[in-house]
Amino acid sequence: MTEVSNCVICDGRIRTLKRALIAPFIALRIWDRHPFCIDLVKCESCGFIFYNPRLDDAELQRLYSGYRSDEYRKMRRASEPWYTSKFNADLASPAHYESRRAKLAPIFRQHLRGRNITRVLDHGGDHGDLMLGLFGNAELFLYDISGAAPAPGVTPTSDPASCHPDLIINSNVLEHVGFPKLLVSQIFEAAPAGGLVFVETPCENALGFNRILRRIAQTPLMIAVKPRLATHLLRPATLYMMHEHVNYYTEQSLTTLMRNCGGNIIASGFYPLVATASNEGVVWCLGEKEARN
Repeated sequence: MTEVSNCVICDGRIRTLKRALIAPFIALRIWDRHPFCIDLVKCESCGFIFYNPRLDDAELQRLYSGYRSDEYRKMRRASEPWYTSKFNADLASPAHYESRRAKLAPIFRQHLRGRNITRVLDHGGDHGDLMLGLFGNAELFLYDISGAAPAPGVTPTSDPASCHPDLIINSNVLEHVGFPKLLVSQIFEAAPAGGLVFVETPCENALGFNRILRRIAQTPLMIAVKPRLATHLLRPATLYMMHEHVNYYTEQSLTTLMRNCGGNIIASGFYPLVATASNEGVVWCLGEKEARN
């Protein structure tokens, strides 16, 4: 892990919000040890909230190698009994992708109108299912370090720049990475001058009431399956547990990230995942790569 003293998006000053416990499954999978505490911090400039220290590339590789495979599911369920085979499968089901595409379609119709989008790259999109049916006859490409087999009609690539994409999509990735500015900079480097980059991430309240209630409900279940974890879990830090999402974005922090990586902001916004009064959902940003002099 890498300790940082400033915001990893804008280099602003950070302050500690809470002590937070690393989830038992994460601690076991990455370091083969019991859970331990780190800090949940907030940038006083852009509002970005993240856990500190940060996961490095090797640690992320250990966490996501074989992501959602049977081995991954069994290992996770040993600590989290609610992570069933059905729950795991639903995360990549056709219905799941149909729901996500239904949210994105009107955004793309509005903000890509008049642009010639003939080649689209999903950067980090697992199988590339998210793009299907959204871009007419455009060629679809996939870059994903997991090596997942592409969906029918999607062409895999090991070099994001080689397919000369008019649009690069990065969806539900940035909440997982230790250094998002590095990743987004690499995405913009793969785009041609004037190329478009669309990113979206969950918009979650790290200190929200519902999140704390969920941790309160989950803790007895984790202790029931692994009683030896009781001394680690029965502490306030469990309420702010770090799981797979190590970053908490707002529209402000996401647009700041895009600008700092060389993007001219075309549009940004928020959409809820369900029709409730909750302020949690998804934030998105569409940027155009700046032309170099």
